[in-house]
Amino acid sequence: DTGNKWVKVFDSEGNYLTQIGGAGYLAGFLDEPVGVDIAPDGRLVVADTWNQRIQIFEELAANVFNPSKEWQLDAWYGQSLENKPYLAVGSEEILCATDPEGFRVLCFDLEGEFLRGWGGDFGSGMDQFALINGIAFDPEGHVWVVDGGNNRVLRFSPDFENPRETDG
Repeated sequence: DTGNKWVKVFDSEGNYLTQIGGAGYLAGFLDEPVGVDIAPDGRLVVADTWNQRIQIFEELAANVFNPSKEWQLDAWYGQSLENKPYLAVGSEEILCATDPEGFRVLCFDLEGEFLRGWGGDFGSGMDQFALINGIAFDPEGHVWVVDGGNNRVLRFSPDFENPRETDG
């Protein structure tokens, strides 16, 4: 429920269970939550867009979530309709987040340590993006990025074992 600053939780039948967040900047509160994914260990990962951070929530009891980790990003500055970040968490507990108006992908471990990023320039080259509006990991650990501005989907094979500043 992005505009109302909540992440709402439903069961597999569509029944409402609880909500996480609410407007604010302190841990546990959200401002424009957009990208959401679930880590392999069951923690909920949220792109807290206008607070320019990623927050991780743990389920303490049935439908009771508590913020357990957060870190700031040097990203998501604009509040345009296009600047909505997406997240994906891979099986190796690596989190990749899109920075649409920065034309890049940023990847971290689940402790918030930066591992690698790529892109950064507007364009249609293999290391450039026009408008990123989706990201996912496949079972082999490849990162798939939807570049809607260039009408394409790109597959990247980043080496997270040997991080560098950028990779394509």
